[in-house]
Amino acid sequence: MRRHSSLVILIATFSLVAAACASTGTPSDGAGGDGDGVTIGVLVPLTGEAGAFGQIVADTARLAVDEINATGLNPCGQINLVIADTQTNPEQGIREGNRLMDSVGVVAIVGPTSETMVALVDSAITNEVVLFSPYAGSISLNALGGNFVYRTVASDLDDGKAAGLWLVDRGYKRVAVLTQNEESTISIGTAAADAARAAGVEIVADASFAPGQTSYQAELSSVLRENPDGIFLAGGQQSGVTILKEATALGYEGEWLLAADMAVPEVIDGVGADLMEGIAFAELASADTDLPTYKAFAALHQEKLGTEAGPFSANSWDMMNLIALAMTASDGCTGKAINDALRGVSSGGTVVSSYADGAAALADGTDIDYNGASGPVDIDDTGSVTGSYAIVGVKGGEWTGVEFYPADTFK
Repeated sequence: MRRHSSLVILIATFSLVAAACASTGTPSDGAGGDGDGVTIGVLVPLTGEAGAFGQIVADTARLAVDEINATGLNPCGQINLVIADTQTNPEQGIREGNRLMDSVGVVAIVGPTSETMVALVDSAITNEVVLFSPYAGSISLNALGGNFVYRTVASDLDDGKAAGLWLVDRGYKRVAVLTQNEESTISIGTAAADAARAAGVEIVADASFAPGQTSYQAELSSVLRENPDGIFLAGGQQSGVTILKEATALGYEGEWLLAADMAVPEVIDGVGADLMEGIAFAELASADTDLPTYKAFAALHQEKLGTEAGPFSANSWDMMNLIALAMTASDGCTGKAINDALRGVSSGGTVVSSYADGAAALADGTDIDYNGASGPVDIDDTGSVTGSYAIVGVKGGEWTGVEFYPADTFK
């Protein structure tokens, strides 16, 4: 196993992160600068299937804002957060996103998932509100991003490349792809199938399914008929548990590669550790935990929140620091000011790894290149970054690090 032994702890404990957020304004303590203050909306799923991921983003956003406000270096003054729950429902996410723009007057909205983010792009551009996500990998954002639309995670095209690398490294010759019919899962399923084909793996079946079914035997029967060596499953937690259990009942004994949403303890509990042991793997965007910047962030997270940093927490930390640095660089407190400066503070200058160091350098007239907890976050013309990925597998009833693909693998 290369690196990421700490993923055992991260994934096993991330769903236990304290639920400290509310659906109303949550101003953080701290001096702030001389400005009147700004408000950022945190639009995340706190309930529903993706609730654990959204809670991580919300908690990390609060931690970052507390640290930023405490420096007193932001010319806009104190950053205040208003947290809204999408309930893992795109329609609810759209309603809450529009409310944050129309009624609350936020300068930025952070944390939307792929479906919600894609739907809010036009409104964000019209209202000049920055949309920023630490986990929305949808390929659709490749064309939509770069102007008021950003992310500190790579496109699902890179997810697909990582999945393809694993399928090849594992020695599969014949692979089936099962994709849940939703924006984010279609995106990663398509990218993984394309990457596997390009690497010489035969895709013997490429099937989609609707979420919320009581049984997926019809879809599974058509896939299993092709006798695949492995199956890539891009699905949600509820549908995924049902599919894994039914596939076992139908006699499938091959291996699985699962999309990131399923790399949670609840899936192991729902399927049974004995059925997943040694045959179930998952691919997810992951920071390099050997980086000094990650270690410093993880120590702060443990000290301030009392928990291990979970999936996408480093991406969330970097997202908030980039927004604050863009405010500082532009000396502007609007969405437009943030948008105009955001790409500039992410690359091309003196390397800094914290808001305090970046703000001090900017005050001296120095251009900066923010390298954060998740690594370098050089935002490209599509509003995306190049990310690193981990493969985890079920061992001893837990998700355990198996392989790590650094960001330069995908350049």
